[in-house]
Amino acid sequence: MKNSRTPRVALFATLTMTAAMVACGTSASSDHISSAAGSSNGGASAGGSNTSLGGASAGTSSAGSGAANAGGSAGGSGGTGGASLGGTSGASTGGQSFGGSAGGNAGGSAQGGAAGSTMGGSSAGGAGGDPWQFPAGVTKPRIMIVGDSISAGPGCYKKYLLQALTDNHYSKFEFVGEYNDDCGGFVRHSAVSCSTAEQYTHATFMMSNCSVGITFKGLSGLMTSQKPDLVMLQLGVNDVWGGKSVDAILASYTTLVQQARAANPVVVLAVARIQKIRPNCSTDPTLTNQAQALESAVPAWAAQLSTPTSPIFTADLWTNSDWSKTETIDCVHPNDVGAQKMGMNWYNTLKTILTPN
Repeated sequence: MKNSRTPRVALFATLTMTAAMVACGTSASSDHISSAAGSSNGGASAGGSNTSLGGASAGTSSAGSGAANAGGSAGGSGGTGGASLGGTSGASTGGQSFGGSAGGNAGGSAQGGAAGSTMGGSSAGGAGGDPWQFPAGVTKPRIMIVGDSISAGPGCYKKYLLQALTDNHYSKFEFVGEYNDDCGGFVRHSAVSCSTAEQYTHATFMMSNCSVGITFKGLSGLMTSQKPDLVMLQLGVNDVWGGKSVDAILASYTTLVQQARAANPVVVLAVARIQKIRPNCSTDPTLTNQAQALESAVPAWAAQLSTPTSPIFTADLWTNSDWSKTETIDCVHPNDVGAQKMGMNWYNTLKTILTPN
């Protein structure tokens, strides 16, 4: 199908299941990336370095008048647990707390311990229960979402996250990113459909299965152009789908953390434990099990890398997710029901980092 665009306005490309080899979705239009104006491709685009079991490429779009591809399923990420930073208890398994009174650690600057689990992500806070995690001078943190089609669209949880923040009187933040919102929620982001965590570790990257011929910025470039105070990483589904091992994916996550800190030593990170997936609604649970192995490993990984000045939080998108078509379009991308739940899970994490009015 085709998806026409005007600058800074992104239209949602409907999902069509095909026989390509990775998870993809629509990505937003941008003033910053290069593309062949007005070109579009229908159907599936296969191959590339991310070939794996099943899947289909879904509609991506690029800068300005941009290109759009129609297609199938795409990745996302999510999770709970990991590092909590002082204050209120975090949803972490074997996570870390630093300073304040956190989880089961009373007072002091205690490190270690498992914080009490809550649905939808870790929680944190500073002295006196104030969760504000940013250095002096940051009064309105710039939040940048980095992800694949679950964050770009289809997936469309961003508008529900913004709604939850607004309804609960959070306004001291600003979403920033290279691209306009694909889903009509007016949330800027830096997510690219069909992308992997490994691809974002490069200064720039191109894909052979989606948005062919377009160059996208990796995280290091995004940190320079967008200057975020908080990075939400929701990557990993396409890595799992492409057959990457848990260790390889965590290594990519580690590189991304290092790149973020190189640009902003006091950056706050929130890393998703990816939601349940069953690519192509297969009866084979192999990729679902691999996704679970990844999300289960994230809390301990985050605890090891989290620091008092640059904490890493985790968002639990796994526990209450459902890969069936009750909550997804294609057993990967959330439908509206799944998107609302994912938005609330992300909200449960961000409310432990931000403070209401």
